Amino acid sequence: MTSRDKPKAFRSSIAVPRFRSTRIGPSFNSCIPSEQKFKIEDLFEFKRRDGDLFLSLICLLFAAFIIFHFSSETGWEDRTLDHKRFGKILKQPWVGPMACVSILLPAALFNLISSFGRWKYKKRNLIPNRFLYEFSIWLKALEFIAYFLIYTLSIRYLGYFLSTVLFGVFLTNRLGYTSLRWQIRTILTTVAIVLIFRTFLKIKTPVYIWLYEFFPKDIETFMKIYF
Repeated sequence: MTSRDKPKAFRSSIAVPRFRSTRIGPSFNSCIPSEQKFKIEDLFEFKRRDGDLFLSLICLLFAAFIIFHFSSETGWEDRTLDHKRFGKILKQPWVGPMACVSILLPAALFNLISSFGRWKYKKRNLIPNRFLYEFSIWLKALEFIAYFLIYTLSIRYLGYFLSTVLFGVFLTNRLGYTSLRWQIRTILTTVAIVLIFRTFLKIKTPVYIWLYEFFPKDIETFMKIYF
């Protein structure tokens, strides 16, 4: 077969459009919940948690303890009610504690009843109780109470200025803000706090500061007055 006898390749002048799929697949749903941003209105939202019953019982026992010692500790035994002027009665030492107890006891009792009703509802509907988890969160909060106590005691040794700056930087790192930008912000903020409360408002701090005793006399006096 010669080259003339070979069939020529077929070429069409009709343009064929490219294949395009219009099918839309199912959307992807992540199992990870979206980040919940803090809202100021959530701060005042009241919800009864699993540990609310325990706290309500503690508040009621505290109110009962105050009432038990009310007569001997508030001056109720030496009260005088024969005054003609009502203002003299209000000046007696037992009036303030009585006003507090008269509010605390009914509030603690009402809160305990409501918490107990919530506890019965969850138990009846087999809703799992997370009291131990909440209790562990409460225990974690004690860590920061310890930091505050250590900070308060350190002022007697390091002074208000140095203690505030050191603990400010430490707590910032403890909360996970470890970048240089946050360190600078923390130092500027703590210095501003010292200048406002100690330098300008003259908030009292311990007179004897262990660290200041090693400074020259003029610097020691300056630091005790302003920092």
